[in-house]
Amino acid sequence: MKTASSLRFVSPKQTVVALGCFDGVHLGHEAVIRAAKEKAMELNCLCAVWSFATPPRNFFSPNSVTMLTDPRQKQAQIRRLGVDLYLCPAFRQEIAACSAEDFFQAMLLDKLQARHIVCGYNYTFGAGGKGTVALLKALCEANGIGLTVLPPVTLNGIPVSSSAIRSALSEGRPKDAAAMLGRPYSLCGTVIDGQKLARDLGFPTCNQQLSPDMTVPAYGVYLSRVRIENRKKVFWGITNIGNRPTVGGCGVHTETHIFDFSESLYGKLLCVELIDFLRPETPFPSLEALSAQIASDIRTAKAIIAKTSFHC
Repeated sequence: MKTASSLRFVSPKQTVVALGCFDGVHLGHEAVIRAAKEKAMELNCLCAVWSFATPPRNFFSPNSVTMLTDPRQKQAQIRRLGVDLYLCPAFRQEIAACSAEDFFQAMLLDKLQARHIVCGYNYTFGAGGKGTVALLKALCEANGIGLTVLPPVTLNGIPVSSSAIRSALSEGRPKDAAAMLGRPYSLCGTVIDGQKLARDLGFPTCNQQLSPDMTVPAYGVYLSRVRIENRKKVFWGITNIGNRPTVGGCGVHTETHIFDFSESLYGKLLCVELIDFLRPETPFPSLEALSAQIASDIRTAKAIIAKTSFHC
């Protein structure tokens, strides 16, 4: 997959273009991209994805929307779907001021040589988001371009969306988030040095710094599955997300205790998948009480693993 972040990029061949922000690359996004891939194979074109590095709303109101995937995760998920070209320019003034008609001509026709376009039912484009699916249809018809508009993907009658996934995570429902994503929600980041308090309690943890741009799940303890950079083996553990009230912590911390693991992982990239919510974050009267609760959390987590069909 060729990735381009510059607006100067020009496709060497006709394309079928999947349009969308694709934050999270959830089941609805996958449906759009897979439909584009199928059409590209049918037409002997390249399959291209046009997206943005960050949600456009954050350009006008910084940090108004937290992200479900960082740029690295998003690119990896899109690559997995067999895309040929992935265009993800930064959303800046040049794009914000571009009318829907100019975007269609300059980006889709001139740069991507679009022969067919695929998007979701609620896609908007151009300055102020004034470009609707109806306008896109009219522009495609006027230029002899094919268009596929997909209906929403639903689960239990509810449309899958990035906002619904954020809500599920903020309410401590990682299973619901995973169902909409098609995979567990993961927190990826480099392991940093911590206070080593958990190690003193007998439960060493890997600490990660959460980016302020990313969606923070509900504070609490989770059953987690841990992927360590460049390793095929996946490990089980428990992950605490919160501000560690028992020890007077502040700010958001993510720390994971990996079962039966003793290696130092400082500086390594860790992706922690949230599988199940065990309990909310709670202040304890003493470190002894905290230690006893962590031991109980581990027993609970291992019991869940033993009676489910999860596989590493």
